[in-house]
Amino acid sequence: MPTGHKLSLERWGSKNSSGRHFDLLDGIRGSAILMVVAFHAFYFNPQSGSALILLDGLLGGGWMGVPVFFVLSGFLISEPFFRQRKKNEDSWHVSGYALRRMGKIMPPFYLSVVVLTIFYSIHFSNLAYLKSGFLSAIGLLDLIPSGLRLNGSYWSLVVETQFYVILPLLFLLTKGFKINKTTGLLFFLLLLIPFIARQLSWPVGSPTLPEATAFSLVARFPCQLDYFAFGVLFSGLFTSLEPVRDKVGSLGSLGYAGVALFGLTLWLWMSWSRQFNLHSSPSCWSTEIFHFLPATSAFFLLFFVFDPASFGNRFLSCSPLRFIGIISYEWFLLHQPVIFFFKELLPKSNGNLIIYSLRTFMPLALSFGLSVLIYHFFSLPLLNWFRKKAHQRSVVENNENEAAKC
Repeated sequence: MPTGHKLSLERWGSKNSSGRHFDLLDGIRGSAILMVVAFHAFYFNPQSGSALILLDGLLGGGWMGVPVFFVLSGFLISEPFFRQRKKNEDSWHVSGYALRRMGKIMPPFYLSVVVLTIFYSIHFSNLAYLKSGFLSAIGLLDLIPSGLRLNGSYWSLVVETQFYVILPLLFLLTKGFKINKTTGLLFFLLLLIPFIARQLSWPVGSPTLPEATAFSLVARFPCQLDYFAFGVLFSGLFTSLEPVRDKVGSLGSLGYAGVALFGLTLWLWMSWSRQFNLHSSPSCWSTEIFHFLPATSAFFLLFFVFDPASFGNRFLSCSPLRFIGIISYEWFLLHQPVIFFFKELLPKSNGNLIIYSLRTFMPLALSFGLSVLIYHFFSLPLLNWFRKKAHQRSVVENNENEAAKC
C-alpha cells in the first residue's frame, strides 16, 4: 500500500510515455539534477586547503548528471516502442508519441525563452537578445551563432530532440525484426555512429583542444547520441524479460555495480582532471572515456528496477529525491541564468562566507522555488492536457485498427 509521502507526490506526477511509473527513476533524476546544479553553483579558491580542493574536484564531476538524464530518456522513451514491437514485429511507431514529447519539452522551454529574452534585452539594453531568443526557440543558435546565449543548458535540449526524431526512424529501419535483434542493432548504431562522428570531428594532429572548442565539436549531431544507446539497450532487455520479471530480482544487484562504477568514474575525473588538465584542455581519449563511463554507470543503476525491495531502490525512491526529480526539468532550465545573475549582482566573496553563501545558496533556493511553482501551475496542467490528447488519439487509432481487422 502506498505510504502517505508517496500518495502526496502522486498529484505532482503524470504518467510517462511508457504508461507506467518508476519511483526509482524520479530519484535517479533528482540525484542527477543535484549534481548538475552543484557543478554550476559551487566554486572554490584554487589555493584552498586539501579538503576543499577534493570537494571541488568531486563537484566538478557534476556535469555527469546530464549523461544520466540522457540514459534515462533512452530507457523511458524507447520502452513503449519495444512493447509495441513485442506485440507486432512490424510496429515502428507509438500512437500519441509526438504529442507526449511536445507536452513535456515545449511549454517550460518556450516559457524560459520568452522570459529570458525579455529580461536580458531590458537588463543589458541590447535588442540583439531578440535574435538569440528567436534562434534558441527554433533550435538553430548553434548553426547561426549570434554571439549571445540565453541559457547554457539549451544545448542538451537540442540533443534530446535529435533522439526524439531519430528513434521512430530507427524502429522503422528495423521493421519486422524480433525484439532482441532490434535491441542489438539499435544499440550498435547509436553507439558506433556517434563514436565515428566524434573521431572525424576531432582535428588531426591535435591531442588536446580548448574546452569550448572541444565541446562545440562533440555537441554536434550525432556525437551525443551514444548516451541514449545505453538506455535503449536496457529498455530492450527490460521488455524481453517481462514474462519472467518476477523471477529475475537478483538482477537488481547489478545496480550496486552502477553505484561503484559511478564512484570510480568520479574518482578518475577528479584525479585525471588535475593530472592531465582535462577540464580546460580535454583530449580525444578523455572525451571517449568520459562518454563511456557515466553512461555505463547509469545503465547499471537502472537494474535496481528489477528489485524494488533492495536498499538501492528504496534509497533512490525516497520522497525528497523523487520530488526533486519530478521538477528537475524546470530547475534544469532555470538554475543557470539565476546563478549567473547573482554572481553578476553580488561582489566576489574573497573569503567572506556570508557573500559566498549569498552568491551560492540564494540562487539555488530561488530557482528551485520558482521551478516548483512553474511545474505545478504551468507545466503539469499543460503536460496532462497533451497526454490526455495523446491518449484519446491512441484510443481512436486502436479502434480503427480493430475495425480494419474485422
